[in-house]
Amino acid sequence: MPASDAVQADGLFVVSAERGFVATVEAWGPVAGAPVFAFPSLQAAYGALDAYDPLILLVDRRSEDGSILGLLRKLRRRFRHLELILLESPRSDRVRGAERLAGVDLFIDLPLPDGDLRLLLERRVRLGRFRRDSKLVGKSEALEQILEMILHIAPTDISVLITGESGTGKELIAQSLHQTSRRAKAPFLALNCGAMPEGTLESELFGHEKGAFTGATSAHPGHFERADGGTLFLDEIGELSPQIQIRLLRVLETGEFIRVGGVRTQSADVRLLAATNRDLDLEVREGRFRRDLLHRIKVMEIRVPPLRERPEDIPLLVEHFLRELHAKEGTPLFSVDPSLMEVLAAAPWLGNIRELRNTVQRMAVLATGSRLGLENLPVDFVRVSEGPASNLPVPLSLRPEEAERELLYRTLLALREDVGEALGILRRFEQQLQDEEFSIEHEGRAFGPGRDLSRAEGGSLEAMERRLVEQALADNHGHRRRTARQLGISERTLYRKLREYGLG
Repeated sequence: MPASDAVQADGLFVVSAERGFVATVEAWGPVAGAPVFAFPSLQAAYGALDAYDPLILLVDRRSEDGSILGLLRKLRRRFRHLELILLESPRSDRVRGAERLAGVDLFIDLPLPDGDLRLLLERRVRLGRFRRDSKLVGKSEALEQILEMILHIAPTDISVLITGESGTGKELIAQSLHQTSRRAKAPFLALNCGAMPEGTLESELFGHEKGAFTGATSAHPGHFERADGGTLFLDEIGELSPQIQIRLLRVLETGEFIRVGGVRTQSADVRLLAATNRDLDLEVREGRFRRDLLHRIKVMEIRVPPLRERPEDIPLLVEHFLRELHAKEGTPLFSVDPSLMEVLAAAPWLGNIRELRNTVQRMAVLATGSRLGLENLPVDFVRVSEGPASNLPVPLSLRPEEAERELLYRTLLALREDVGEALGILRRFEQQLQDEEFSIEHEGRAFGPGRDLSRAEGGSLEAMERRLVEQALADNHGHRRRTARQLGISERTLYRKLREYGLG
């Protein structure tokens, strides 16, 4: 169908020169709930997509003779919500790695049975629509599992506990649950239980009557009253005092409550969603949280993984924040250098999405030009090789076995980086020795099995390292960033070495 015929939303676009394959997709597309538009090549589809709001693009790799990486990158930049699915014969991880970096979301090995194709289309259309309409940004498998869970849970009225570290987007998930539910047209109210004193929190939850306490000059409806018919989201519910836990339990069991200072029983039809970064099972065992209340709020649990467990979402989040800033603050619509994106995707992000947003905003506000690169990173930015990952305690929200794995992961990560930097320095020093015409057997100081490196030129590893750092500084006329790049270490590591050796 030509692009000029209509402007369509939710389209399922197929690129294939195989008429039989196109016919199969055209047959199953309407069943999946999406109109189908076919193009003979990716270039033809690229030129037509502006007239549409594309949802899914199926690309039959058999129809493309040359490289399609450039077009894939352009498609990804133009259509953030577009699901790029590549159907091809099994290929190497290296080739698919390049295609994934270019923006491919899913690889399907051909041949694919017709029944499997139908199930695939139904699932991808459903998820694609939900992803586009929600505020949740990302295409990782972890996020997809959350989206599918939301789609299953949302039509019900069951209580949901959303768990995860601070800054992972728990409130956005609560909003998505509300917006997909039958209560979507009713109020959605959010309250942070850890952000106010107990007395104020009690009043905000249940309301108060005039004269209930000093300063109560008029009656005040609480969140339960104002959320009637809708959804109430209680963030940091693990911070509730025992007294308020009892009152909340009664509301959940009976749907009834009394305002602070009041005598009249009131009722409200409210769906409760809650979130915490604490281990509430541990809080129950240690007597700080009521077991019966936990059973009420945790009919279902959605665990939100930290950003470091879904790095493939980081490029999409970065682009989303840049577009957001462009719309709100008028900043340029920056492009991002691949080297910068690689560094951002590898960072530990202990503050999760909140920290990433802050970093992107700082770079965008201070940048000149229209492209962000490594030089735009904030001076206090912590790279994966520099972070305190192996030294910081793990988040309290993790279960004991998860905490143990996290500590081990951070320790191994830091060790790997240290070993990598040390090997890089040794290799450069060995090359320097060779450049200075030291033979492999010169005075018995060869690098090889059984070699005592502590007896190498300079007397010790520290002396070798100092000599190499001094030489690199001289080569780069004291420019620290270029020196660090030549040595293959981070600037922060270079600064530490300069302090250690008194070269700063």
